[in-house]
Amino acid sequence: MRSSKILTQPMLDCIKELGEQLPQADRLTVVTQRVGFAIWQIQELENVAVTYFVLAAQATKGMGLAAGTALEDKAKKKTFGATIHRMVEAGLLTLALEERFRKLLSERNWLVHRSRATSRSAIHRQSGMKRLVARIDAMSDEALELIRDVGELAESYVKMHGVSEQYITETAERLLAQWHAEDGI
Repeated sequence: MRSSKILTQPMLDCIKELGEQLPQADRLTVVTQRVGFAIWQIQELENVAVTYFVLAAQATKGMGLAAGTALEDKAKKKTFGATIHRMVEAGLLTLALEERFRKLLSERNWLVHRSRATSRSAIHRQSGMKRLVARIDAMSDEALELIRDVGELAESYVKMHGVSEQYITETAERLLAQWHAEDGI
């Protein structure tokens, strides 16, 4: 004996609705992954910028690790915009770097505070998602480039103050090993 299944109109409507929602869910997944990564990159840039600011504008010879860490912890409590402003006031950024930082800050503020309201089409249409993802990816890419640029500035600064290339390399390797170790999350 065979059983026959009959799809009722409510069942067909449900299937149709699900078929429409799945692409939206997929687009939402792509967008939220990109947002998360961009914020992650920008947070790393904020940390690098704070470290460079403390190193080049606040640290003094012989102050020690504890005092330097305290200055860095205090500086990390400031906003990204305040850190940029402090770097500019201290003369640590070229005009071109300042402009790039300010543009990224504006984009970051849009991402965090207004992107959802101004980008609703990203979930409903593939073209909207592509535009949004391109804008977010540009932020991630610029944050990474600025991390590299500030890293080069910091390296030049410490070399100018007598730190050897070998010491920089060894310290960076130790730090990377610590970062890549189990962090207890």
